[in-house]
Amino acid sequence: MLYNHIVLTDLIKRRSRFDFFKELTQLDCFNIVKHSEDLSALDDSRFKKWCGLKNFIIFGTGGSSLGGQVIHSISNSCDKNLKFVSNLDPSSLENLLQEMNFEKTGFLVISKSGETLETICQLLIAMDFARHSHDFKDRFVIVTEDKDSTLRQIANQNKFLCFDYPNTIGGRYSVFSLVGMIPAILCGLDPRAIRTGGRRVLDNFGNSIYKIQEGADFVFKNFEKGVCNHVSFIYSEKLVNFGYWLAQLYAESSGKDGKGITPLTAIGSVDQHSQLQLYIDGPRDKCFTFFYEKQEGTLAIKNENLPIKFEYLRNKKISEVFGSQCEATQKVLLENGFNVRRIEFPQISTDNLGALFMHFMLEVACVCKLMEVNPFDQPAVERGKIITKELLSQG
Repeated sequence: MLYNHIVLTDLIKRRSRFDFFKELTQLDCFNIVKHSEDLSALDDSRFKKWCGLKNFIIFGTGGSSLGGQVIHSISNSCDKNLKFVSNLDPSSLENLLQEMNFEKTGFLVISKSGETLETICQLLIAMDFARHSHDFKDRFVIVTEDKDSTLRQIANQNKFLCFDYPNTIGGRYSVFSLVGMIPAILCGLDPRAIRTGGRRVLDNFGNSIYKIQEGADFVFKNFEKGVCNHVSFIYSEKLVNFGYWLAQLYAESSGKDGKGITPLTAIGSVDQHSQLQLYIDGPRDKCFTFFYEKQEGTLAIKNENLPIKFEYLRNKKISEVFGSQCEATQKVLLENGFNVRRIEFPQISTDNLGALFMHFMLEVACVCKLMEVNPFDQPAVERGKIITKELLSQG
């Protein structure tokens, strides 16, 4: 089995009705894992030459970046230098560009709409910095929808290599598209293996093997009881970015019509010290999912000067200490009456990362369906974009 999904609570006593399995599985954001035609476009000779560069700056925000960051986090042997720039912070961007050797740097620019303000700004600035580098037009790869957008116009005018972003897939559900698969290739990972993991979960959607319905019920039953804050407690450095990816998925998908799941991300063991006090002794408005990666490791505590008060640590592996901290945090939450579940999995690989992505894309969609909100739109964010444009136009 890929991972053990253990619900450590008696909350679920009545099963929700999941009569929308077929409807979900027909959507392109899920079905893409069954195909590979789009990956054949990456056989382009210009793309392969671009992949030979040493440094890469990846411009994109939200769903255009977070999935790629998760994939990068699990790559142990990546010989490329990847920098994800998802925030429009002027000092950080300037420092990064000034430090770059543009003769060895490629740029990946991702925007579904082709009109994302942050991404357009980043691209225009980067083009100014890289203008005089060798083979300027071959330094930029664009991923955007096949339509007449600002980004597509810039790409065409400068003869940049451009790949199509599927117009039927929303940004936060795009990790299995080229949005996530190009970063995977840059990290030396097999995009087909990631999709294979996702397909395994999709093919078993509707039966109990990956417990997607059980997970959706866990979140939804808490929501029905007014527990609308969901804490992802991440016990794996490799999955910290997964926590942020999941936070966007839950926030943008569920936050509609006065309803919503507020996602919070905690990192074990760090946030046992910084947040656990609030969780236990503060408002009782949270449920918890623990993500625990089973790591064996060889590091053990054998120091001959071990203090007596820490004698219980003698010959203990760091992985044992880490695992005990995770279990202890779960137990203290359960003892205090909180609803907790645990997802435990073996060491992260491309295959089971794909499965984890698919599990939660389906779970979030199911939760939203049970809440009777549309998991695939985000109507509330447009007003802020309009006001930003109005403010900038006043000058």
